[in-house]
Amino acid sequence: MKKKVKPAGKFKYFRYSYSFKKQVLEEIENGLLSANQASKKYKLSRSTVQKWMTLMGNTEKRIRALQGMSPKEKIRDMEARVKRLEKEKEILKFAMDMISEEVGTDMVKKYLPESQEVIRRRKKKS
Repeated sequence: MKKKVKPAGKFKYFRYSYSFKKQVLEEIENGLLSANQASKKYKLSRSTVQKWMTLMGNTEKRIRALQGMSPKEKIRDMEARVKRLEKEKEILKFAMDMISEEVGTDMVKKYLPESQEVIRRRKKKS
């Protein structure tokens, strides 16, 4: 007797909700599961999980792992540094004004760095 061979059925593509994808990715990114474990737990193919990771994965965590800081953190740090340097500049300007008043000469013009002195001379010539 011959066995009846059933033809292979069409493979069904499943559409997963955005929240489900994010849940799986959060578990992977937080270290609760590896990509392989997540694929087994949720009965997904590993390639599907890898695609989700490349498309929807948290890029900030990956960047932080590679460079130490995310772009947002770098911007925040640079803005804080700019504020601090502006305050220092105002303090130094105030100190130079007070010294100029005590000495009686304009200390800012007298003790300019050479590069600024050259720029100032060019402006006077123009």
